[in-house]
Amino acid sequence: MTHSALLHLWFDEVWNNNNLDVVDDLLHPDVIFRGSLDSLVGPDIDYKEIVTAMKTLIEQLHVTITHSLESDEFAMVRVLVQAVDPVQNREFDFTGQVLVRVKDGKFIEFYSNFDYLRMFEQLGQLPVDAMPVFLTGERLTWVA
Repeated sequence: MTHSALLHLWFDEVWNNNNLDVVDDLLHPDVIFRGSLDSLVGPDIDYKEIVTAMKTLIEQLHVTITHSLESDEFAMVRVLVQAVDPVQNREFDFTGQVLVRVKDGKFIEFYSNFDYLRMFEQLGQLPVDAMPVFLTGERLTWVA
């Protein structure tokens, strides 16, 4: 199976079909995660917990690979994530990119970059103008 096909399998099975058994099948025991989730995923935290948490936060999550590149050891995809906000009962989307290095048919390096800022804005957890505010140097104020 090509490295790109492994990524297609990953998103189709793990994210679209909620087949969490594929996580163990495709992640190398020594996998290294880098990106937005690297502080959440590690030897003590199962990736399946991240999938479950995300699917608790948003509903009808569906990932579509829009672009794909591959080399000898690496594959990279750009994805479109479509979902429904269960609080506001409305559809929204955001994009991301994933680069993996494959060893022995499994992901040994997993680099991801998703537009979580856009996701949290659309979920109402950040103001919709968060990015312009950040670019001015201002800070968001939180009411506890």
